[in-house]
Amino acid sequence: MKYSEIILISFITYFYLVLLLRFLGKKEMSKLGILDLIVFLIISELMTLSIGDDKITFFHSALAAFVIVLVDKICSYVSIRYKPIKKLLEGHPTYIIDHGVINQEKMKALNYSVNDLCQHLRTQGIGSISDVEFAILEIDGNLSIIKKEDSHYLVPDSLINDGQINDDALKILNKSEKWLKELLKEEGIEDINDIFYCILEDEQLFIIKK
Repeated sequence: MKYSEIILISFITYFYLVLLLRFLGKKEMSKLGILDLIVFLIISELMTLSIGDDKITFFHSALAAFVIVLVDKICSYVSIRYKPIKKLLEGHPTYIIDHGVINQEKMKALNYSVNDLCQHLRTQGIGSISDVEFAILEIDGNLSIIKKEDSHYLVPDSLINDGQINDDALKILNKSEKWLKELLKEEGIEDINDIFYCILEDEQLFIIKK
């Protein structure tokens, strides 16, 4: 392959990758999850194959990269609508500290040590575990912290998200869907699909309708 061809393919590859990343969307660009990282690594590898290899054309690499991105978009679309698939593909947040109590079993299952926990707390200006009401290990590996002095939630997670009930949040509260629906009826809401967002604050529901 001539130098001029390498320069041209590299130039086209750059702008093609920009278009692909724009197609993936701002969510993927602002926060890299495990699946997003895999997709980025694959498409970057696929596109570089066409540079310096006469057997692989730019079209072949571009098509393969587009298919990978398209599959990722389809998986994202499906996971939004089906919670079991979302958990399978993305995992789910884990409560390391719940109402001031450390869940040692979950920490062992995640191979997450006390040193890891303390390090994350220090980076957020917290010197002691005793100051923490909730510590949630998010699916992207970040640790979300809510201090005791700032907490007015029974659980710092939505009970309903875009018309779907959060079973994990109800489990933490030790409540049932029937309990939640009864509270909604008191607010004059019969259909859960009408709710965009719902969280329990100080024993009362905060609700945003669609």
